[in-house]
Amino acid sequence: MPDETTSPELQAMIDRAGRITADEAESLDTTWKADEGIVLPEPSASLAIQGGADGRMVTNADLVAAWQHALDAAGAAGRVEEIEAAQQAGRAVRHSEAHLRDRAGAEEAVRSAVLAAGVRDLVTDDEYATLTLAWRKVLGEG
Repeated sequence: MPDETTSPELQAMIDRAGRITADEAESLDTTWKADEGIVLPEPSASLAIQGGADGRMVTNADLVAAWQHALDAAGAAGRVEEIEAAQQAGRAVRHSEAHLRDRAGAEEAVRSAVLAAGVRDLVTDDEYATLTLAWRKVLGEG
């Protein structure tokens, strides 16, 4: 259901997120995870004693910095609608055909692209490119 306060551009992205196919979700997930530069900690005796590793670690500092800057800039500028649009896009992925496949990376990729589009005027070209890469690569849009 369209939101009256969301810009037409962001609403179009949210609508597209809701139509993501299972194959697109898998591609977004794979692309996003590759972009994250994920590493899994090496198993060790000390980790086993401490209850094991707590999972993956994102090592793409540019991606983390771009996301944090976009989020901080949106908050500082009072751009609540843009933040909410990014959240809505993530929910749209969950309700699309994406539920048939691993969608965690797909949700992150979509939220990232929608937030970047919403705060395009507040982020650098490099940050925008970093945050929208998976969306553009898989969906060819943005």
